[in-house]
Amino acid sequence: MRAISGLMLSGLAFPIAFPADLTPQAQRAFDRYIQLTETGLERDLNKQRFLYGHPTAQQKTQMRKGDVLIVPREVRDNGKEIDVPGGLIQDWVGTLFIPGATIGRVRSVMQDYAAYKDFYKPEVIESKLLRRSGNSYDIFLRLYKKQFLTIVLNANYHVQYGELDPDRMYIDSRSTRLAEVKNPDRSFRDEEKIGHDDGFLWALNSYWRCEQGDGGVYAQLEAISLSRGLPFGLMWLRGFLQKFRRDSMEATLKGTRRAVESRQTAGAKRSS
Repeated sequence: MRAISGLMLSGLAFPIAFPADLTPQAQRAFDRYIQLTETGLERDLNKQRFLYGHPTAQQKTQMRKGDVLIVPREVRDNGKEIDVPGGLIQDWVGTLFIPGATIGRVRSVMQDYAAYKDFYKPEVIESKLLRRSGNSYDIFLRLYKKQFLTIVLNANYHVQYGELDPDRMYIDSRSTRLAEVKNPDRSFRDEEKIGHDDGFLWALNSYWRCEQGDGGVYAQLEAISLSRGLPFGLMWLRGFLQKFRRDSMEATLKGTRRAVESRQTAGAKRSS
């Protein structure tokens, strides 16, 4: 485990990095949260409710002007907040518009896993397709984040594609393995014990909903993460961590838009 003395913020030092354990209770809470989320997503696989939040005409106008709409979400269990002992679940939903895009073009970009390290840099530094079976993909991503400390994660995901109709595509991505690298400056192979590390990220599921219309594609991403809880006395960091996840979501959405637009430009040049 790396020795990290503390976090420098506003001239004050706070120790925040020390080993954390993923408890069975936290894992069960996350699994329940995901179960409820996916049940709702499956229920909403129809034209009327396909995009979460049902963006208004005004919101769609904002997105066509380039805005990214990001909102927090909380799934409850029979009206009750899901308790996560020793852990923290964050759930964000972001939507943007990709002008001139088609579902086919977006799909081709999303399935180009070898290029993710280019699409989503600097937060993805390595990417590759491990195997494919029909509309199911197993992929590897090496995630990188540097804020007050450097975190590198070796991450495996199982990804499933589906279509409601020719104008609506959905993608469900579930993390199957997340391992924190011990010393990224030395080697990417030497990992902390899974579930006993800095607790930066223990699980991350992503759900894309893409709808074609208005001369482009509305791309929506819901990202649900599980990380360590905040010790008493450091609850003030919650706002920082929420901003951190929100910013990562915005970067992912904008990276996707740039990649699709770049492919469109390249395709137009080849056809001219």
